[in-house]
This record gives sequence, structure tokens and C-alpha cells, in this order.
Amino acid sequence: MIEIVADKDIPYLKEVFENSKTFRLKTLPFDEINKKTLKNSQALLSRSATILNDELIDGTDIRFIFSLTSGEDHIDHDFLSSREIFIKTAKGANAQAVLEYTLNALSFSSEKKVGLIGEGHIGSKLKKILSFFNYETVTFDPYKFENSIDQKDAALRCPIISVNASYSKKGDYPSHNLISNLEPEQMLINTSRGEVVDYKAIMKNTNAKLICDVWNKEPNLNADDIGDTFIGTPHIAGNTLNSKTEALNLAIDSMKEFFEINDLNNLKPMNKTLNLDKFLDKDEIKEGEIPFKFIKRFIDIKSISDSFKKDLNLFNGKDSFSNFFQAVRKKNERMGFGDYLLSTKLLNDEKKELLTLLGFKIHKE
Repeated sequence: MIEIVADKDIPYLKEVFENSKTFRLKTLPFDEINKKTLKNSQALLSRSATILNDELIDGTDIRFIFSLTSGEDHIDHDFLSSREIFIKTAKGANAQAVLEYTLNALSFSSEKKVGLIGEGHIGSKLKKILSFFNYETVTFDPYKFENSIDQKDAALRCPIISVNASYSKKGDYPSHNLISNLEPEQMLINTSRGEVVDYKAIMKNTNAKLICDVWNKEPNLNADDIGDTFIGTPHIAGNTLNSKTEALNLAIDSMKEFFEINDLNNLKPMNKTLNLDKFLDKDEIKEGEIPFKFIKRFIDIKSISDSFKKDLNLFNGKDSFSNFFQAVRKKNERMGFGDYLLSTKLLNDEKKELLTLLGFKIHKE
């Protein structure tokens, strides 16, 4: 029997493991995943709240780790490699969800020029969509293009900046505090890592419009960092059921291959059918324009921010702030565009194609 520990906030675990005769699953809160609870386990499914290093793993039987995250700065690759422990992440699984968040964020600016900091899974997807809607984009990504200071400055001068970069303090292109100054008329959207942006310096020196989903030292962040942002959300940009399903399926496939066992259940998409004709305004979707009003029906980051800041004011300190933050994140899980199956007789084929491009599924009559 293979013992596996999993973060209890990973959804659908029961559906995956309920028929397995090989794996014995134990779910724990993130702050109870430690060397003691992992000692006799061979596999771990974790999230970014769990630091994967020698302090956690040394002295255990862990041979396989899958972190259901896109970032990797919580992983000590050198240590895991030295112990020949398999490690993989769900990089790219949340790209569609972050795109949805960013599209809603763009509704707060009339500008149509965006500086993209990072052009990986998310940045490249965003660039494609923005190009379709006639936005001008300027990309800075030294891992994909020539590391040009001029290119970086050009991206950071754009009226809108979308931060989709990986985080690092070391290496060839460290991104720690990559952005520390903005002009008052600029708007910045950060869905990558809090440490890429020096929020305190920016808020001290300018009243630029900050739309922030990620924070320094999560989940033990400083609540004071959040209050002065235009929009502050609790790390929920990638927090859709669709992205979590994709991430867990990647983990399942990796476990099957690593342990050479095939008795785990892959998850199938669960779509909610929605008849648009019951509520769609006549001119809500126009060809060539991002349908901001329509998108807001499915994700409203301003409302999420208002609720989050209200929750912060009510936080009484009886529980740890990290547990409070994780609970707020859990509360804000949402259905992604791809979780819906839309039906409509009012929209023509071009407008249906536009919604498909955004990630929605259209019911074929």
C-alpha cells in the first residue's frame, strides 16, 4: 500500500482515490503537513503554502511530490534532486483562470496598451487575446527574448502593466522588487507573486491604480499591504474549479506514471448549462470589443476585493492570519469560463466564436 498525504483544501480528492486499491489517502490542513505527519508516507500532494525543503522532507519516506501550483519558489529543487525525489508542478493549469481575472481588471482602464511582464503560459495567452481585441502589447521576458533594458523600460512605461513573471531572488534574471515605481496615471495588475512588486514603495510615492491578487510572504502577509490598493484580492486569480480539475489531472497522470499503477480516477469536466437568452442584453457583446459587462457576470474582482477588505476589518486575531487567509481563499473559489456550457439563439456565429475565444463552451443546437 502506498501512503499519500494531501492538502485537504485540494478539491475532488475523494473522487480520485475512492476506488484505489493501491493508495491510502490521508488529508491534512496545510499547517499540519510536517516531517512527523509525512514520516511513513511515500507521496505528497501540496499547494504553495507548503515549503518543500529538507526541513519538511528529510527523514521521511517521501519519493514523489506534486505541488498543485504554477510557481516554484517554495521548492528547494537542489535538495529534492540530491535525494532523487520526484517533483513536479501544475504550471500552466491556471492560465485560463488568470486570464479571466485580468480581463475583468482591464475594465477599470480605457487605455488599450499593455506592458506584459513575462510571456509564459499566462502572458502568451493574454497577448493572443489582447491582440484579437486590438490592444497594443509590449513584452518583457528575458527568458524568451533578448534581455534588453530598453524593452523592459518600454513595457513599464505602458499605461497598463500586467505582471505574469516567475519569482526569483537569484539567477540570471532576478525578479525580486522588479517594479518599484509607477506614474500616477498607470494601472498595474499583479497576479504573479507579491515580491515581484514593491507595493509599499509605489503606494508611498504615487497614487497609481494597483490591482493586486498576490502579496509578500503569503500566507503570513501583512494586512496593511492590502488596504490602500485600488483592488486587493486574496490570491484567487487562478482559483477556479476548472483550473483545479486540470491541475489534479496532471498530478494523477504523474502518479500513474511514477508508481506504474493505473487505479486512480481522472476527473471529467463538470459543466453548468446556462441559457444566455434569459438575461443577455441586446448589445452586450460587440464584435472586436472585450465584453466587460458580460465578463463581470462571471467574475467581479471589485466585489471580491470589497468583501476581502471587509473581512480584514473583522479579523479578531483569535485564529492565525495564515489560516484566516486560506479560509478566505477557499470561500472565493469560483466557476471558470470553461465550467459553463452556454446556449443561445440570439447570438450570431461570430459572437459565439468570440465567447469561445474567451474560454466559454457553446452548446451546439
